[in-house]
Amino acid sequence: MKKYNLIPYILTLIMVCLMVGCSQLLNEPEIIFPEITALTIGAWLVPKQVWKTSPIKLVILIMIYAIIGVSMVRYLHISLTYKVMIAFLFCNIGLIISKTTFAPLISACILPILMGTESWIYPISATIMSVIIVLVQIVLQKKELCHAYHYVPVQFDYQHECILFIKRFIVVSVLGFLAIRLENRLLIAPPLIVAFFELSGNHKKLRSNAPKLYIFTVFMAFISAYLRYYFTIQNQISILFVVTIATVILLLCIYYFQIFFPPIGAITILPMIIQSELLPIYPFLIAIGFALLIIFAFLISYQGKE
Repeated sequence: MKKYNLIPYILTLIMVCLMVGCSQLLNEPEIIFPEITALTIGAWLVPKQVWKTSPIKLVILIMIYAIIGVSMVRYLHISLTYKVMIAFLFCNIGLIISKTTFAPLISACILPILMGTESWIYPISATIMSVIIVLVQIVLQKKELCHAYHYVPVQFDYQHECILFIKRFIVVSVLGFLAIRLENRLLIAPPLIVAFFELSGNHKKLRSNAPKLYIFTVFMAFISAYLRYYFTIQNQISILFVVTIATVILLLCIYYFQIFFPPIGAITILPMIIQSELLPIYPFLIAIGFALLIIFAFLISYQGKE
């Protein structure tokens, strides 16, 4: 891979703008799936494959878990806390069965639950965009413009994974209960849960960069939320303009600082689909939620395998 080639970065900007542009053109907010930005970072930009998964499994898992998320909103009439708990359980089962480490499926499933999304447009658009991402990745790999990767099914240590799941499940359940009870769901924004999942795994190097990841994440939360608040809410400028500026800032930071952490991409786009009254406090909720999840990730992994 040519480390400083700009083509994958330009394609990432185009992909994000196309997603938001289609949403605006068709007047369908469900088309905006923040995790798409994370997927483009993980598939096109990083020097090394982030997730152990194949292209076909990536698409199938996004499709299945987006459908599960919407189905739970439409047909499962229980408290929101229980829905999040059940969804997180299903996601972990899916990773084991698929023999992958594709954590973004968590966001695909839990996002519609927290947002109350009932439209089937969400899983359809998420699946189509996932197909585009893997097809572009294949082309970029052939042109040696992004990392090459050969997927080998993950062989899990089931005892270790079971213990790790129980710890993660407790953390997500407790914080989810508190966030929902306090009516501040963004404290457990789906990209933060994905970040927690990654940080609490066997990623010592990733945890060693936790301060940088935290600062970068909160910085982008401030940038994207206040750009939308100032330009779109106060001055009625198209959200596509805001997304373009926010994504350019995100990509410039990734390019110059070489910090590749896909959940930051989703955190950057998430303000585009939340209620306008939440924008001023969005960065603060992300800062608090991510700080708590980082702390618990370290506590969980302290005696875990590296």
